[in-house]
Amino acid sequence: MLFKSTSGRLLSSYLRCRCGPSVTARSASSFEQVDEDVPPWQLPEEAEYELARDLLRIPGTSQQLFLIQPRIKIGPNRNYLTTPQLQLEENKTLVETLGWKIVDHIILPVSSYDSTHVFGRGNFEKLQEAVRSCRTSASAIFFGSNTLKKKQLAFYRETFGMPVFDRYRIVLEIFRAHAKTKEAKLQVALAELPYFRALLGGIGEVPGSSIQMAGSGSGQTRDLQRQIMRDREGKLRTALDKIRSNRAVLRRGRKKNEINSVAVVGYTNCGKTSLIKALTGDVTMKPENKLFATLDVTSHGGRLPNSVSVLYVDTIGFISDIPTSLIASFAAVLEEIGEADVLVHVRDVSHPDTKSQKETVLKQLRELALPEKLLNSMIEVCNKVDMLPEIEKSPEKVSAADNAIFTSATANTGLYSLRERIEAVLLGNTGLTEKQIRVPQGGAELR
Repeated sequence: MLFKSTSGRLLSSYLRCRCGPSVTARSASSFEQVDEDVPPWQLPEEAEYELARDLLRIPGTSQQLFLIQPRIKIGPNRNYLTTPQLQLEENKTLVETLGWKIVDHIILPVSSYDSTHVFGRGNFEKLQEAVRSCRTSASAIFFGSNTLKKKQLAFYRETFGMPVFDRYRIVLEIFRAHAKTKEAKLQVALAELPYFRALLGGIGEVPGSSIQMAGSGSGQTRDLQRQIMRDREGKLRTALDKIRSNRAVLRRGRKKNEINSVAVVGYTNCGKTSLIKALTGDVTMKPENKLFATLDVTSHGGRLPNSVSVLYVDTIGFISDIPTSLIASFAAVLEEIGEADVLVHVRDVSHPDTKSQKETVLKQLRELALPEKLLNSMIEVCNKVDMLPEIEKSPEKVSAADNAIFTSATANTGLYSLRERIEAVLLGNTGLTEKQIRVPQGGAELR
């Protein structure tokens, strides 16, 4: 049996509904046979969510990974604001977020990602020797770059005889693990479809998985698999459109009641949730020290120094070296950012890679085509300043704007200054004016 439980029933039902029982028997003979003849679009949403999970399932509950960290030597793809060692440390953190372990690693120079081997002959031989030395402890390979091509994933899996994951795949697994609400699950399911669709083709296995692709040698079956993906994408977008419509109604209600919003963005684990909790005093918020702890859009009420009420919108964090399409799948999040009255960019200035993280966020915000007025008035917040040495607490040291606000959510440092800045930007962006009116004590105005 190539697919387990839910996935087998779903594809068998799909084949029967679209092509009749003869095609089911001919093209899906290896799938689990079931009696029910239920179209997949009538099955519970949780079952369809399980289909995507099964298609990309990672075998076992934990992995021991050998990490390959490429170091781009020169060219437009090299990030001069960071180092291979810092990139290595972030990849380790990604793996640890899943509860997995890095058993060994190697940093190798690379000129481009165009060739099947990726590395030159000499470096590839070094890689082979390094992997052989930890064969008994490593269960999979983690290639610490954006996304590998089909032929590259297949080559490395065949060469080393174990599953191979790229950075995009690891981030997807973290998203799945942290998706708790219906909306988050829908958005994660939509985010993984392009990745899986790219793998459909001449390869007989899903790279990085022990699951065989059903009928991998049959063009007819591959077409059916693609059709399943198209149908699923349509259902996901329809469900998400309903959620977006509901959010639009809520936004119109806020505008009608003159409640303005402040979108808080930043690199993942920069302290956005902790800062919002400090600004609002919302005790229900539970900040977590892990990557991508927030996948849902949440709003929290607070007051500015002039007593104006605002909603602080907590959003998903950004991260480097992944396709923008992954974040773009979270359309509801992006709409809340674009519709906000004020944009606040939170940075973890205690992080050794803070400069590169800042540029990553700014680049991805520009790619989202946000309103120019919102981007130009964005407030830069240098958070976690309590973890910086005193000599580092200056805009020049952390590559911050001259008017950046230095804060500490845990020590309540700089919070009033931040509220004042948000108030000033809000008045400028919305056209609201603030006036003081003198009223005589005991006058008719007070009666």
